[in-house]
Amino acid sequence: MSLSDRKTVLIVDDTPTNIGIISSVLKESFRTKVATNGEKALTLASADDRPDLILLDITMPGMDGYEVCRRLKANPETSSIPIIFLTAKTEDEDERKGFDVGAVDYVHKPFSASVILARVKTHIALQAALQRARESQKQADELLYCLLPQAAAEEIRNIGTVIPRRYNDVAVLFCDVVNFTSYCDKHEPEEVVSRLDALFVAFERVAATYGLEKIKTIGDAFMAAAGLLRKSDAPLESAILCGLQMAATSIDAQLGWAVRVGVHIGPVVAGIVGQERYQFDIWGDTVNIAARMAGKAEPSGVAVTGGTWARIKDRFEGESLGELEIKGKGTIPVFAVKRRVAC
Repeated sequence: MSLSDRKTVLIVDDTPTNIGIISSVLKESFRTKVATNGEKALTLASADDRPDLILLDITMPGMDGYEVCRRLKANPETSSIPIIFLTAKTEDEDERKGFDVGAVDYVHKPFSASVILARVKTHIALQAALQRARESQKQADELLYCLLPQAAAEEIRNIGTVIPRRYNDVAVLFCDVVNFTSYCDKHEPEEVVSRLDALFVAFERVAATYGLEKIKTIGDAFMAAAGLLRKSDAPLESAILCGLQMAATSIDAQLGWAVRVGVHIGPVVAGIVGQERYQFDIWGDTVNIAARMAGKAEPSGVAVTGGTWARIKDRFEGESLGELEIKGKGTIPVFAVKRRVAC
């Protein structure tokens, strides 16, 4: 192992003989730094090139080792550095105090060279393992937050699952792409996925702008909700504005694509399904009707039921699409929402 790849051990002791012995024990495997008092130890420990482990004497002039350890553990920049007390204080109370202030180990003087080397290697290895575990946890958390809404991801982190719940007054937005299937059949997979990904990334930004949470994508369809896991004072209005913006999203005319959006508000049930792959989802009549409305919307349009239109007609301009047959609902009035009423 080259010198630059070696871990660094800071030796804190006011006795030159002890420093020389410890340095000679560690020199084949580690880089070493030396501090002969507590103040210098604190300076070296918080420098840019921080040590990976500290061997700390307790009895020193000025600041003793206990106080040095307390200050190191109180500083976020140095709190994770493992500290081994190496001292002639051998009483049980001294050892207990050493662990209380944050040391990971306590070695008595006179010490054995093999014991010092073994303890240092063990705690360096443990620290490396902890760092790898923290990095793995960070990656897992980042993936979790990518897959799930923030509130759902936090609930899984805290209790290991998402408790199924019923939510009232949730505005569900369902958006799909017109002519996507024919486009998919005539183009290379890489192009299809790339184009659809770009569109959905744009939709995610629009949804976030209006306070909606993306729930999932299903093929060429995008589903989001307002007033579910995030508080919303006006979930229906937010979803309609989001849908209008999505419908107006610029799509390359050569693709022959257009966006249709359906919005509906009402109760939903939400929870997690699956074990190998988490899937946060919502269910209920509200979801089904939003999807049906997307199917009835005109290209680049937003459609709602007559009941929903009655709740927003004082704030939006729109027009009737007539009495339409809706699966599971029979014939009901459907309206196209055009734009928000100018204030």
